[in-house]
Amino acid sequence: MKPRTLAQADAGFALKIIIGIIIFNAVIIALPLFYAAWISVHDRDVILRTEEFIGAGHYSRLIANAEAVSAMIASLKFTLVAVIGSLVVGLGMALVLNEEFPGRGFLRAAILIPWAISEVVTATAWIFILNPTFGALTGVLHPLGLAAENQVWINEHTALYWVALAYIWHVAPLGAFFFLAALQTIPDSLYQAARLDQAGVVKRFFHVTLPQIRSTVMVVLVVVPVEAFRSFDLLFAMTRGGPGTASQIFPMLIFRYTFEFSRYGLAAAASFILVAVGVIVTTLYFVILMRRRRTVRIDAPQSAALAGAGGAS
Repeated sequence: MKPRTLAQADAGFALKIIIGIIIFNAVIIALPLFYAAWISVHDRDVILRTEEFIGAGHYSRLIANAEAVSAMIASLKFTLVAVIGSLVVGLGMALVLNEEFPGRGFLRAAILIPWAISEVVTATAWIFILNPTFGALTGVLHPLGLAAENQVWINEHTALYWVALAYIWHVAPLGAFFFLAALQTIPDSLYQAARLDQAGVVKRFFHVTLPQIRSTVMVVLVVVPVEAFRSFDLLFAMTRGGPGTASQIFPMLIFRYTFEFSRYGLAAAASFILVAVGVIVTTLYFVILMRRRRTVRIDAPQSAALAGAGGAS
């Protein structure tokens, strides 16, 4: 029997690690997932301790349920506001921090604090900011005549947007960190050429900056929607889905089905619907992204050929 080489020993050790990880993931992920799928097609009575197979009954009930549809619409609306706000605010902060000014190093470190703290702490801070009596927002705007003395900021019409704003405040610094790293890779020669062409600030942004950080924008547009769509901690700590159901997004509805109503089958079915919607939205996003990349690859040689023909003439 030939002795094992060092490469074979390393390969065997790596194979053992991989098999262990697969088994570990199967235990903590696959088994609960299959159990949740099994619960979603059964109607369980926790009082009578009975179970009845109902197939897709929970799914059809949720699709026809006005409260569930409203919660899904609220989730999509919350995600859209959070994504647009995080993209704009994060890019704005990165553009400012990319400039030369005193204290820039300190601000670059401090800008990550809102993202570093937990969503529960973020919610607590915004509860104090929006407090009608002693909140910072009322204290600043009331002397200016822009708010009432005891202005109620969180109501049934604005609750979802205030939670979205708090989420933007929490997650935008992460986008700013990505954007700042991308901005520092842009060669100064591109900006110098743009200035020679008498391009203003706006033109330099759209024709130089934005094309150079396009891949980073795509990364942010992948990370933020996924995190916002499944967000729960911030909303639960800040409004608990209220007032009433004004800020009740779909994860909050799943929480209520599970811990308030003990409708475990309905909660499991709602969880799979949430995953399915997230997968569909993400897939559509990647399809659109790949089509744009193909269009750019097709148009690039044509543009180069036209430029070459123009130079030859």
